[in-house]
Amino acid sequence: MIKKFMQKKRGEGLLARLAGATAKRAGEAGKMPNGLTVGVFLFLLIGLGASLAGNQAAAGLADHAVINEVSIDSLVGAGGTEDDWIELYNPTAAAIDLSGWSLQKAAATGGVSSKVALSKTIAANDYFLVVRNNSATSQSLKDAADLLVSSSFSLADDNTIILANDNNNITGSDDPNIVDYVGYGAAALYEGSAAAPAISETKSIARIPAGEDANQNSVDWQTQDNPSPTNSTADDGTIGGTVLLTITPDAVPAQNITSTGAQIVFQVNATGTAFVKYGLDTVYASSTAPEAVAANITKSISLTGLACAATYHYVIYAANSGATENDTTSDAVFTTLPCGITVDSLTMTKSSAKANNQYADGWQWEFNITVWNMNETALKMKFNQWTGAGSLDVGANMQYSVDNGAVWTDILANAAYPAVGTDISGLDNGAGAGRQVKIIVRMKVPVGTAAGYYNSSYGILTE
Repeated sequence: MIKKFMQKKRGEGLLARLAGATAKRAGEAGKMPNGLTVGVFLFLLIGLGASLAGNQAAAGLADHAVINEVSIDSLVGAGGTEDDWIELYNPTAAAIDLSGWSLQKAAATGGVSSKVALSKTIAANDYFLVVRNNSATSQSLKDAADLLVSSSFSLADDNTIILANDNNNITGSDDPNIVDYVGYGAAALYEGSAAAPAISETKSIARIPAGEDANQNSVDWQTQDNPSPTNSTADDGTIGGTVLLTITPDAVPAQNITSTGAQIVFQVNATGTAFVKYGLDTVYASSTAPEAVAANITKSISLTGLACAATYHYVIYAANSGATENDTTSDAVFTTLPCGITVDSLTMTKSSAKANNQYADGWQWEFNITVWNMNETALKMKFNQWTGAGSLDVGANMQYSVDNGAVWTDILANAAYPAVGTDISGLDNGAGAGRQVKIIVRMKVPVGTAAGYYNSSYGILTE
């Protein structure tokens, strides 16, 4: 459990130790181990660990800031959680300004592999919690951090962690800017005759008691079965908080809906990538490819190949450019437009005709239709043979127009669509969804047709 605002930890008697402590390394410029005989440390590590076993100072509170507790794995077990954190402690009676300082990490086989800049101040006898800001780091740990650092500052087995009072890579074990360091497990660099214990899952290593330093990692550090990452209790006059990566769907997220597609519109408050998972239920069987997003710029992702007249569920997923944070929206739905076309109205504008073979004296109708698929640009009509008082063939007697009679398309046979459709690509007579098209159909009645009532049936095809 993370202890917020804890004033002391790991045993009683801290004030008594402070009162009785003496400086253990008077006159030292930085943290230089006694008896150090090897030159460059992070880059020439062969045999270095054993060479650090110089004269041992008596245990006592350090006269400088120290690395006090370290964890490199999950606080809760079961793997997968990147709960990397370093607790610093100021055992002195004066505040220590960390501005310009750094934490540096060396792997067992190389030099400084990563580094983070520090800031703020550690009050006297207070703690300072540095937490890696990884997407898998527990949120409660991140909330407790005095400083969240880049996900690239990843701690692992057998590392050496160095606290330096500048922001330059340490050049050797005698670098005067070293304030404190600890090597654990099989680390090649450690203080004293042996390294601190290895760090296993759900555990940490810590100085026992807090702040005491005998210049011996193996003596100063012990395994903690119950890690206690402790943050600062000091009030430095400032307040702060972290804004997480957030997806903000548009007021109407699903736009430009057709019978086969839609666009999902949103913003993300960080540069990174985003994609949409969608399907006919909350299993979301389909997903778009990840696309780049810019911070707080409207983004539209297209969904294609959808079924008509179907309700789709979808969620938006986004991650920042470093993949250290992500966000997913809650389930939302939209419905694609109907399949094919809809006949909105059918009016017979001329209901009686003369049998004189003249279109001007024949029947006439007005169809108002909606073509739901905006990708369809051609329209065809067919009519079956007319029956009633007699019979009338469609061929050569019927025409239709989609442009108010400027151009007519002949229907050449009973129950047959024309070979070539009429172009409707530039037509849309309404502001609603789909394409609104008006069709005028007319028929001339041949000379000699028997008087009486006739009827037929029709078909409309778009493609």
